[in-house]
Amino acid sequence: MEVIERKEVKNNAVCEAGEKPGFGKRVGGAFKTMFTKKRKVVILASMFVLLCVTGYLNFALNNSSPVGGKIETNTNLFNMFRNTRADERARDIMIYENMIGNSNYSAESQASAEAKLFEIRANVTFETAAEGLILAQNYADVIVNRSNGFVNVLLKKDSNIDRTQAIQIMSILQSIQPGLDIDNVFISIME
Repeated sequence: MEVIERKEVKNNAVCEAGEKPGFGKRVGGAFKTMFTKKRKVVILASMFVLLCVTGYLNFALNNSSPVGGKIETNTNLFNMFRNTRADERARDIMIYENMIGNSNYSAESQASAEAKLFEIRANVTFETAAEGLILAQNYADVIVNRSNGFVNVLLKKDSNIDRTQAIQIMSILQSIQPGLDIDNVFISIME
């Protein structure tokens, strides 16, 4: 048994069985085009409204203070720096390890990559030890960065540090790396 579709031709429009000519389908798709344009405008307007609501909520939630205190944006900066530093070092370590393991590079390039890899690992060890020991001295947060013979220490503290505290930090750094030139150490405070 075959199902036969019945089509009628009325007013130069082809209609499915049961449809009225001129309703739903028009010649040339004028109704369909108009419908898709309206739908696109509605979708774009909805997306714009959602974008505005998201922006407002982002602004409102980031600028509101939690109960009992101010937002700790400095802690977020310290964490952001640590994450960025870790990502960059992981990328560099991967590049140097690939150079060492790839026979397409010259012996000089591989030796240079091994030296750079050793330097990165030594910096990570120094910075981790220094940050741990300085944090033990009751500072809220600390970032230590060693590169090219210079050591930068960024402290988070509510008040300035005095000379005794600066000397204490220098002695911590020299205990980790004996012979460290204190002229190449810079201590900054973020309140």
